[in-house]
Amino acid sequence: MWEFVLKFRLPPDREEPTAWLDALFEAGCDDATIGVGRRGAIALDFSREAVSADAAVRSAIADVLTAIPGAQLTEISPDLVNLADLAEIVGCSRQNIRKYAAGEIRTVAAAFPDPVYTGNPSLWRLAEVLVWFDRNTDLHPDPRSVELARIASKIGADIQRRRLAELIAAE
Repeated sequence: MWEFVLKFRLPPDREEPTAWLDALFEAGCDDATIGVGRRGAIALDFSREAVSADAAVRSAIADVLTAIPGAQLTEISPDLVNLADLAEIVGCSRQNIRKYAAGEIRTVAAAFPDPVYTGNPSLWRLAEVLVWFDRNTDLHPDPRSVELARIASKIGADIQRRRLAELIAAE
């Protein structure tokens, strides 16, 4: 069982999210809780059975695109996380995670991964940080969490590349 969230921008001609609920169910998204709180967007929180994280995520994306032709994937999670998210995923306190991030744990020689966004809050790619924890600490994340985070990171990077290409093409 793989748990992840997919967010989509709806086609401009049919931006009312509730109009797509039956089509999503019929396309195989009966394993998702659907969020329709924002006009022009829809979010699906999946619990999908599959042999791999890649198969689960890609089949879910395909099912949504079958149900909603013209929809665009805008976000996948778990991908970008803050320190509080990371503490929950890794299973230790936020203060302990902050110490790792600040380089205050003397038994760890390797530098903590740089955030992809430095701000309030700063954000890290979950896949990168989980691998760092596995290699550099005695905190060893579930390999399935690492697998899912790697797929989410790859797809998240693909989304960003597509958005940048659209921006450049529009210039």
